[in-house]
Amino acid sequence: MRSEKIETGQKFEELLKRFEIPLLQYAVRITGDRERARDVVQETFVKFQRNGAINRADEPATWLFTVCRNAALNVCRKERRIMYLGEEAVELGEGEQPMPFDRLEQKEAAGFLLRIVATLPARQQEVIQLKFQDDLSYQQIAEIMKTTANNVGVLLHTALNTLRQRYGEIAGDFIPFKPRTTE
Repeated sequence: MRSEKIETGQKFEELLKRFEIPLLQYAVRITGDRERARDVVQETFVKFQRNGAINRADEPATWLFTVCRNAALNVCRKERRIMYLGEEAVELGEGEQPMPFDRLEQKEAAGFLLRIVATLPARQQEVIQLKFQDDLSYQQIAEIMKTTANNVGVLLHTALNTLRQRYGEIAGDFIPFKPRTTE
């Protein structure tokens, strides 16, 4: 019995480490507020632990993102506002530290892309985030958004086509910085 609790605790810690930041980013994009998003994510993990989902969930990502989404949407309904994909919500992951000009270029390119993505309808923005940022499958996204996997594919296809078109229209204004090197 004691070893089961330890094993469950370790599994919970692993899930917390794996999903806390992606869930926080997802909730921030829905609520538009970091503090509310933290509350939503905390509530999500509390429900996950209390409901015993840790032992039943074959796909914890689907369960966690669905509960997080519903809680974030409830917060927005209460406040009558919803926001998606704010630039300030984007957090760069830790890793290799690029050169200053590379960081500047990456930040500018990310901001440029976010401005284009922000012009899409909310459901298309959500599908793009869940697919490319959170790396979820079509089926997982469909369960989270309460739709079909085919509809997810259509939303994603439409969004990407729109992004390509809009990028092509305004990409001429974006000139990436390429420093000269003396080699």
